[in-house]
Amino acid sequence: MSEQSASAPAPSVDPARGWGGFLLILLALVVEGFDLQAANFAAPSIVEDFGIARAEIGPLLSASLVGVLIGALAIGPFGDRFGRRAILVGCCLAYGLVSLGAAMAGNLTELVALRFLIGIGLGAVLPNALALAGELAPRRHLARAMGLVGIGISFGGVVAGAVAARFLPTHGWPSLFIAGGILPIAIAALLWIGLPESPAMARPGLPRQSPARGLRAILAPARRGATLAIWLSFALVLMVVYLLSGWIPLLVRDQGYSTAAASWIATASHAGGVAGGIFASLMLARRSWMIVAAFAGLAALTLAVVALHDWSAGMLSLLLVMVGFFSTGTQNGLNGSCGAAYPAEMRATGLGWALGVGRVGSIVGPLVGSLALLLGLSDPRHFFILPVLPLLAAAALALWLAKRTAPAPSEEKPEEQGE
Repeated sequence: MSEQSASAPAPSVDPARGWGGFLLILLALVVEGFDLQAANFAAPSIVEDFGIARAEIGPLLSASLVGVLIGALAIGPFGDRFGRRAILVGCCLAYGLVSLGAAMAGNLTELVALRFLIGIGLGAVLPNALALAGELAPRRHLARAMGLVGIGISFGGVVAGAVAARFLPTHGWPSLFIAGGILPIAIAALLWIGLPESPAMARPGLPRQSPARGLRAILAPARRGATLAIWLSFALVLMVVYLLSGWIPLLVRDQGYSTAAASWIATASHAGGVAGGIFASLMLARRSWMIVAAFAGLAALTLAVVALHDWSAGMLSLLLVMVGFFSTGTQNGLNGSCGAAYPAEMRATGLGWALGVGRVGSIVGPLVGSLALLLGLSDPRHFFILPVLPLLAAAALALWLAKRTAPAPSEEKPEEQGE
């Protein structure tokens, strides 16, 4: 899937500035993770404050996900035309200002509309952040860097929970949206001051493709099969991740555990996910798609083990930690491997479309659980069989992609090409 994109080597970035840029991108994604989760933590207070039924809160929780899909597809690819840095700064500033507006919303309809707009900004940030993080790293570490920086999203959710626990009881739901507005505006200023542009994008003569041309490029005959396989992989894996994160607390509770025990077991699964994401990212290098296949296959195996027996609380916790480890590791591995599969001039487009199509899976995931229950899946243990087939399919696609794709050699620095 690689091709020679330019004959001139990419300009180098001062190592100190490159590391500083990487840390700024990581911080930007922590802030993004905060804003993605803000409405989830604020939802109970919003229900009480607006005097609405719990069933009415669904559109609010889905609005940002729909916005993320549109932002990733429609705005994310503009990073290939105008540069990653400009898109990151502009979108962080935009969704921060909208979040401040959400804190002053007077009814649910206004909140839903504003969360949708916030989601558009969030959706454009991630593909450009991943692309730039990889391009600031040495070429041999491109996939690894993109996988690692994606961990910021998970940490952002943890920060959102801590802020909610501290401020919701005393300041109500607007406090989360105020924090969700101030933080991205502050990070936009830091990005403007300290973030370098991608050295690959600064290469003389590099074609700056419009989003339409970029989409045609990633769907050109030589790339079409791999691109479609990447899209399907993202949809399958994100469907599984959101299916599990949405239903594990309820399923554990239905197996007879107390609410407190169910919460701790679910938290353990998330902690395993953070560890798995880091571990998988560190393993990404030249055989990145093989790592994705291994993690997806091990996630499927672990879920099958969970479903086969009525485990004790301790053993169930351990197994769900492993489920989180391997499933989130698969997701982070996909982030890094996808970016490394495209040359710099179309990387934001490739990531934007993969993440956008993947968001369809994230929206469908929780609905799969509801459908299974409606169709008569009564034993909570058997629910864990549902993600096995999608994960095995993702593993098979990754094995195919391992043979089909390779990083673009033109982006390697001269001193690294022999490694």
